[in-house]
Amino acid sequence: MKRRRQAPARGSAGEQVAVSTWLRLLAVRAMVDREVRRGLARGLTLPQFDVLNHLGRSPGGLTFVELSRHLLVTAGNLTGIVDRLEDLGLVRRTPHPEDRRAFRLTLTARGRATVRAQVPAHRQAVARLLSALPQRDLARLRSLLGRLRQRMEPRLTPRRALQ
Repeated sequence: MKRRRQAPARGSAGEQVAVSTWLRLLAVRAMVDREVRRGLARGLTLPQFDVLNHLGRSPGGLTFVELSRHLLVTAGNLTGIVDRLEDLGLVRRTPHPEDRRAFRLTLTARGRATVRAQVPAHRQAVARLLSALPQRDLARLRSLLGRLRQRMEPRLTPRRALQ
C-alpha cells in the first residue's frame, strides 16, 4: 500500500503572514545587497565596506567588541575581515590604552580616502533602489520597520557578552 505524503502544516493565518513578510524582507535585502556590492571598489566586500563605514564614523576608533555590536556580529567573525583590511592598508590595529587584551581599530589615511570615495556611491545606490517607492510610502515603511524593531527587541533572547 502506497503511503500518502502529508503536506507540511500551514500554520495560522498570522503565522503565514509573518513568514511571508519575512521572506519578502529577505528578498528585498538580497536585491539591495547585490546591487550595492556591484558599486563597491574592486576587491572590497560588503562586510569590509561595513567595517570601514563604521570606523569612518568613529574618529577615535573602535574595539572589536564595540564594532561587533554595531554590526551585530561576534568579534571573532570580524577578525578575518579586519585582517584583510589591515593587509590592504585600510585599517590599523593598535593596543588599547586601558586594556592590554584589546585593540583599537582605526582607519589609515588610505582607509579614510576609501570611505570618502565609497560612501557617496553607496548612498546613491541605496537611494536609487528605494526610489521604486514614493517618498510617502518609503517613510511609512521606515516607520513601520522602526516600530517592529522596538517591539521585537524586548522579546529577543539576551545576547551573551561579545568578547
